[in-house]
Amino acid sequence: MALTRQIRRSQYYPLGLVGHGQFGRVYCAIHRKTGELVAIKDLHKDRFPTHKFLRELRFLISLEHPSIVTCHALEHSTSGRQLVLDYCEGGTLRSLLESDTVLTVEEVLGFTLDILAALDCAHRQGIVHCDIKPENILMELVPGGWVARVSDLGIARLSQEATQADMGHTGSPAYMAPERFYNQHPPAADLYAVGIILYELLLGQRPFSGTPLELMVAHLNRSPVVPTQVAEPFRQVLRKALQKLLPKRYLSAQAMRADLTAVYQTYQAQGWLSQPACAKHPPELDLAKNLPSVVLPHPAAVMGSVPLPHGHLLVTCSQQMVWFYHWPEAGMTAPQASQGFTLPAPVQRFLPTPQGGLLVTTESLHLLSMTHGLGCIAQGICPDGVAVAPHGRWFVTATQRNSDSFDVVVRQLTLLPEQGVKISPPLTVAVAAEAGDRLVTLLAPDHRHGALVVRRGSRTLFHGITRRGSYLGAVTASVPIYNLVPTRTPYRYLALEENCPDAVLIVDLKPFRMLRYRVDIAPHWLFETAVGYGLLSQEGEFWLINEEGRIINRTAGLPRPQAMVPRCSLHSPESAPTQYLWSVGTEAGSRIYPVDLADLAPDILF
Repeated sequence: MALTRQIRRSQYYPLGLVGHGQFGRVYCAIHRKTGELVAIKDLHKDRFPTHKFLRELRFLISLEHPSIVTCHALEHSTSGRQLVLDYCEGGTLRSLLESDTVLTVEEVLGFTLDILAALDCAHRQGIVHCDIKPENILMELVPGGWVARVSDLGIARLSQEATQADMGHTGSPAYMAPERFYNQHPPAADLYAVGIILYELLLGQRPFSGTPLELMVAHLNRSPVVPTQVAEPFRQVLRKALQKLLPKRYLSAQAMRADLTAVYQTYQAQGWLSQPACAKHPPELDLAKNLPSVVLPHPAAVMGSVPLPHGHLLVTCSQQMVWFYHWPEAGMTAPQASQGFTLPAPVQRFLPTPQGGLLVTTESLHLLSMTHGLGCIAQGICPDGVAVAPHGRWFVTATQRNSDSFDVVVRQLTLLPEQGVKISPPLTVAVAAEAGDRLVTLLAPDHRHGALVVRRGSRTLFHGITRRGSYLGAVTASVPIYNLVPTRTPYRYLALEENCPDAVLIVDLKPFRMLRYRVDIAPHWLFETAVGYGLLSQEGEFWLINEEGRIINRTAGLPRPQAMVPRCSLHSPESAPTQYLWSVGTEAGSRIYPVDLADLAPDILF
């Protein structure tokens, strides 16, 4: 809290803690005037001698390279010093390695070449990193891929100088060259660590494992075994990079980079760059059993499910017609007789609220209330530009007025016992736009804030507003995203990326982070479950992954739904559902499948 108060007095506004680094906490912050995202790295004032810190800071600020996390400024507080650094929203190389994302040969070579380019720049200025490891390689998302950037340059060596008298050596034993255990840190020691990372990228494991003492013995005495499954061009690079004796190892990052560039060119000429670099073994693929279903008399898609004391109110629609069914809780009991309404325009979406929900048509907005029925509350809207607060007490709409602005309108929503629905006068916020900007969606991440999501070229902008009609500024994502689905974690959304059909994104708005995981299907529906995130393709392929990108379960051969909604519990609305309703259109009507995830993944406890 002390650091947060100190940062608030500066020109940067803290958005939240994003990690605990080796040298202190790391915060995501935004520049109060420019809106630029930065990382604030806290360095305890007692850890580094002032004269050595200032010496190292001089070199650190002078380092400018696309593959280096640049240091922009130094700030002081009562708790210590804070470095203002580039912010990389895509996590670390470690998080990518620990996921089930399969990297291509091109990506593995690209990451390694990025790291070597950064080290070449640093070594030329006499700076040795001393702690190269996946945790210090930050990932910057670009459309369809990643760029690797080296962090903590200079600070790692400063830490070593400050502590070697007490500890003998610092660093990460799994990636340390033999000479590092004797408190020597030549540039070639960084290249040995790059060799370990390349080995891990190609094989999914490091050459040595064990306790720190066992790792030290292995690095000093054992030659790493490079399996024959690694292609010979890579084997030659690894053998040289992991030599025990300095004269036999790569002596410069430029030399190692030249050899890997030659490998890249060879693979490119053979058309092998898109091959998987390291095979990973996901859980066995299950074939779905025949699922029970119920046929509704109307050829309608399921739009929403509202929990009731003894069942659910099922909302279905076909074009401008909306039907409501009462679905009892017990098993496969057929839903009771429907009630239908005709709306003035085709229905596009259903947004649930604690009291019912909002039906969004192509031109109007209708409130469904369990106590007040169905009524129109807004006209002239954009179907993608509607969001409702989690508690249902206000809603927000957005329309693109012209090529240079969006109109975002916030209205308070009150349900009165006698007067019916009361809607406050609109609070309008004008959000500046550029030519070509396109509205993606509106979000209501909490009870007080909304977010206008806009596509600008290959980037995505999140414009923040308050329920009082104030504009907060914008945060920019470097990839084009869509289909944002909220989760139980505050400010977290699942999303898809345009032109990258085999990827799923986990987007945190506060603090801003964005992780991409690659899968072997093209997800169309995203949803949260009690144990992870569900991905469902239009071909009926279902994957269940955890938030670290590890595959929990895979199932194929499921019905190909037109729409799907969760069956939430009235008694625990905040819990992640385990039951869903999938609708499939038939000539006779609409077939509804009540899907229980416990049936799809019987080995997993829901």
